[in-house]
Amino acid sequence: MERSALVKGAFPGPKTQKILQELKKYESRGEIYFNNYEIPPVISEAKGVYVKDVDGNVYLDLTSGFAALNVGHCHPKLIEAAINQMKKVHHTAMLPVEDRAKLVEKLSQIAPGSLKGNCKVQLDVSGTNAIEIAIKLAKLYTKRPIIISFYGAYHGRSFGTLAVTSDAFWRAGVYPIMPGGVQVPYPYCYRCYFGLEYPNCELRCLKFLERILTDPKCGLRNEKRDTNLVAAILMEPSQGASGYVIPPDEFWPGIRELCDKYDILLIDDEIQMGWGRSGKMFAIENWGVTPDIMVVGKSMSGGVIPVAATIARTEIMDVFQPNHQSVTFGGTPVACAVSSTMIDLLEEEKLADRAEKLGKYFLEELKNLQTCHPLIGHVEGKGLMIGMEFVRDRKTKEPASNETKMIIREAIKRGLILTISGYYGNRINIVAPLIIEKDEIDKAIEILDETINVAEKKIFKGG
Repeated sequence: MERSALVKGAFPGPKTQKILQELKKYESRGEIYFNNYEIPPVISEAKGVYVKDVDGNVYLDLTSGFAALNVGHCHPKLIEAAINQMKKVHHTAMLPVEDRAKLVEKLSQIAPGSLKGNCKVQLDVSGTNAIEIAIKLAKLYTKRPIIISFYGAYHGRSFGTLAVTSDAFWRAGVYPIMPGGVQVPYPYCYRCYFGLEYPNCELRCLKFLERILTDPKCGLRNEKRDTNLVAAILMEPSQGASGYVIPPDEFWPGIRELCDKYDILLIDDEIQMGWGRSGKMFAIENWGVTPDIMVVGKSMSGGVIPVAATIARTEIMDVFQPNHQSVTFGGTPVACAVSSTMIDLLEEEKLADRAEKLGKYFLEELKNLQTCHPLIGHVEGKGLMIGMEFVRDRKTKEPASNETKMIIREAIKRGLILTISGYYGNRINIVAPLIIEKDEIDKAIEILDETINVAEKKIFKGG
């Protein structure tokens, strides 16, 4: 696949248009590409950081399959591991294989902080399922009903996870959802819920959380009556679907302190942020915090096959009795073989270190771009999880939602695939594969510059 020539022909090409007509006719419009892209490319092959559509156009992919492709498309070692295992045994359901034992041991040994070597693993198919398992574990272990999560959180769209995912649109019309979900403000410093500015805010969001944990009339705890209804706090180290919103450095250590102080479990959702993307194997390690339960998925197998895992302190996981939690395709032989290979790749090729280095370069170039484009209100990131927020006015911070959609649609025409995000649909997540090269980052910056110009002409020049 040629790196130099991206979109070569007309977009969309005739084959793309024909296939999209079939999809619109027969597929549920609930799929995300019907919202994000007016006309998405129809992909025929992919390798590394590039994809090619059915009309021969090549694109630089900065979505990484929603962070499932941390080592890029079709990594040969992952494909080889899958094929080799497929030739031996690809499904057993109730009967284990050696690769399963290897994988759960590896997961235990790479777990962050004091979890390392002191945890057990429950394998499953998807991140959503794994979050539900984490919630189930927390409730069984503590015998309490309430899970606290954050505004802007995304933990899945099943009936169970909708209680901890923050979006009115996804919840509308499907009540009742799982009771016991309580949400609190996230440290979204660019748009502080309390109208303050960091660091002069003294972390009001953290103090607010402690207030509702100590005030008996908030319905969570009553210390005098020896009553605690909170099982766990569920968090994302950086909010993924909301645009890679990075909290202040003191926030997660502060949350850990509150959990310890008030006897509450901490659940870390690493589904999108894990596997080296943040510059560490798991994003929470950037703050030196150890969760009680951790959930991983997406790039656990490099996107080759669906697999996820819930990792918890041994005494927590041991509340499950035999046959208490299982799923037909959880931890198939192929998934286990590929996931073990993925972990080896990350460690042998030091991809987390690479993500940290290239992420700093990418972030610096985006901030340089910000000086040239008033439409860019804010840029933040850690490693290769980077968020850009677009505003119509930097003083008022009016969200540039329509313009953000225009940017990703114009970028596709030029050979760059991006994904929209944010509280107001005015953010773009930069989710580059960890194998991206510096010149490919430069190409992405060049295309972003062009596409933002197009959007700004519409706003500032009345084009």
